[in-house]
Amino acid sequence: MLNAVAKYSGLALLGVLAVLPHSLLAALANMSGWIIWRRNGRLRKITVRNLEICFPDLSDAARMRLAQTCLQELSLGILEMGRIWLRRPEHLLQRVTAVVGEEHLEAALGDGQGTILLVPHLGSWELVYYYLCQRNAVTTMYRVPKSMAFAEFIFRARQRCGVKLVTAGQSGVRVLLKELKSGGIISMLPDQVPAKNCGQFAPFFGEPALTMNLATNLLRRCDSRAVCGYCKRVPGGNYEIVFHRADDAIYDPDCATSLAALNRSIERCVLECPEQYQWQYKRFKWLPGMEKRDYLSLIHI
Repeated sequence: MLNAVAKYSGLALLGVLAVLPHSLLAALANMSGWIIWRRNGRLRKITVRNLEICFPDLSDAARMRLAQTCLQELSLGILEMGRIWLRRPEHLLQRVTAVVGEEHLEAALGDGQGTILLVPHLGSWELVYYYLCQRNAVTTMYRVPKSMAFAEFIFRARQRCGVKLVTAGQSGVRVLLKELKSGGIISMLPDQVPAKNCGQFAPFFGEPALTMNLATNLLRRCDSRAVCGYCKRVPGGNYEIVFHRADDAIYDPDCATSLAALNRSIERCVLECPEQYQWQYKRFKWLPGMEKRDYLSLIHI
């Protein structure tokens, strides 16, 4: 009963957020970000710690300003989920005012060997799928949310734009391999912390980070091409979709070299709009000795 109430209350809230004007969403996001900052809780502390790790040369004042902006962008990203999951794809794509670097995507597709699109947790990243699915089928791996009340809704919301979702695991990997070998496009979130047996440490902003090796393994097995893509929020409730060619060393047969190149590829995207990256995620939660990093006791604020 409680799950049903939570589900339908949540869906009702998403429905309201889907029709609110951007100016109101932005105002709510600024207020929410300010509240999160003032509470000085988990989200603020993880954000600041990640920024300390990745931008050690920033002054404390500059780092705090960036962290505060990150929390406002996080709030806006959450509030715009109603729009992204419920509005028609063609309506959302009308808000895309520019597409940068599309020639890198075209070059990879023209190679005919399959394309892996690396989409970090940056900006309104789900809109990259909406854009691609106008003309190309995209297959991506799907991790079932912890809250089963919303699992079916999120699954359907992501499928409605034409994305083919496969569950994480060996069966899903087989589907991805098949798509690549047929010259198709697959997508993945390359900056998630993998299971301990599904990655190895590679530098990310100069700090060792446990990094998934699925993308680099697939590149080697299928001789495919890799492209990075993200969707940046720009003023007025609009978006800009950006594609970059992955670092050339991502194709190196040495796993450590290719994983370092994968992370450099993500870094390049993040540095273009660092305030829109998901710094609230414990990207460095594992230390090289596989001890857990104590994120919350190492905060200098």
